[in-house]
Amino acid sequence: MASRKQIFSSLIVAILLVGFPAVSFIYLKQGADYRRAALAEQEDHGKMPDLSALTPVRGALPPQLKGAMTVVGWLDPTKEEGTRLYGQTMDSLFTQFKDSPNLYFTTLVLAENPEEAVERFTTEYNLPEDDMISFLRADERQFAQSAEEFSLPLGQYDSPGIQPVVALVDSSLTIVKHYDLARRDHTIGLVQLISLIIPLPEKQEIILDRGKEL
Repeated sequence: MASRKQIFSSLIVAILLVGFPAVSFIYLKQGADYRRAALAEQEDHGKMPDLSALTPVRGALPPQLKGAMTVVGWLDPTKEEGTRLYGQTMDSLFTQFKDSPNLYFTTLVLAENPEEAVERFTTEYNLPEDDMISFLRADERQFAQSAEEFSLPLGQYDSPGIQPVVALVDSSLTIVKHYDLARRDHTIGLVQLISLIIPLPEKQEIILDRGKEL
């Protein structure tokens, strides 16, 4: 009869040879299934319009966005609640992804004094001058027209900036998703989709709470 020591050793070997690989397979399969499901939720709202005609206020769009991912937002400082939610989310996104490659954030700004508005916004929400971040000046016509071109899901009487809605553009320059940052599930979805495609910096975890705080 096999001794207890032999039985125990056999169990350990069985766990190492069968148990761990099985658990790893299940874990990897669940991760792959989650990734496929998240990517399948992407939509097609057409190609990203050319923003090169807009004057940079701070930073500049890179000359080549193809192959990268871009988050496009609209800032109207007179819309205080929308500005607050947009700023908090930008703060959190930049904190998490600031060392990630091929990710850009650009904001269209409608303000009487765009330079002053951007300075105030970036100071309040801890956004440094960085190659990832750009702010572009837009007059009222350009501001409204760009929202239409990006197919923002706004109400009939809403304008961009009232609702803190952003557009996500993929590496093929296709507008694949809109996120209303007033909705927690949308902010979490935005972070998760970016993290599936753009790697987080080493040893960094996704932050899902507002504060740094989504």
